[in-house]
Amino acid sequence: MPVQIVGGRRVVTPLPPPADVTVAPDGMARNRTVAPSVLPGAGLSRAAILERAKTAPVPQRVQIGPTCGLYALGMVMDAWHARDPKHPTALVQDLDLDGRGKQYTFDPTTDARILDVAKAEGFTALGEMFTARQLAKTAERFGYVATTHEDATLEDLYRVLDAGHPAIVAFDVDYNGNPTDNGGDRAHYAVIQGYFDDASGRVLIARHGWGVQEDHAWPAERFDRSWKALQTTKFYGAPGDDIIPGHPGVDEPDLMDLPDAGGGRAKIYDSLGTKIVEVVPVGEAPVGGTRAR
Repeated sequence: MPVQIVGGRRVVTPLPPPADVTVAPDGMARNRTVAPSVLPGAGLSRAAILERAKTAPVPQRVQIGPTCGLYALGMVMDAWHARDPKHPTALVQDLDLDGRGKQYTFDPTTDARILDVAKAEGFTALGEMFTARQLAKTAERFGYVATTHEDATLEDLYRVLDAGHPAIVAFDVDYNGNPTDNGGDRAHYAVIQGYFDDASGRVLIARHGWGVQEDHAWPAERFDRSWKALQTTKFYGAPGDDIIPGHPGVDEPDLMDLPDAGGGRAKIYDSLGTKIVEVVPVGEAPVGGTRAR
């Protein structure tokens, strides 16, 4: 990705999208086909390697609309519900009702919808969640204990996974649904489910709401660069003007307080970059982070 220093500020110039693209469930462009990656490992298949390495597996949910963080939260709810049916799980929105096996796995334990709750709290306009703490607070509204790890490192991520807890993270996504560095323009959420080491180094196992493939295997260092790449977004244009440029007639969420980066962009690193949202049921202690009360 071309990078220039303009006026002392790092500016990333996006590359043009690949010619063979389609639209992802959140409206972003992605490749039409995704070639499965090949992982070496003691004669085991790729699927077997990934399954063995997952310490915190989550069921897949394919998102509808710009709602990746909310569907990531739904995957984590489903994961805890699978371990013990007394743990709550919820649909993201009424559109999910026709999507059993795609938008959700288990019958919801509540009629409340995750998107409705996030909107009512003033966290989102359309389902976008540019503040990790607000995603954690949304989880708390459904009876979970949620913390946000600020300025997190890969070692923090490994500690969460070693405890068997899924880790919700944001990153800059490419057209195949993998980490890139686009300066934050393609900010997206995923759930990290585990990790393993092979000849290439440490590899993370991720799942997110595009559904292009269930499990992604990402070099940890590549993810770390993408995690740190969440600098600015043009989604809100100039924050504070109550206008979302790509969605005429939709107001900014009430509690959207992102700093203005100038040039029709908002800063998102402090609210989203290098954050882990750790969601656990009552009675299960989070590894760390700040409680989202």
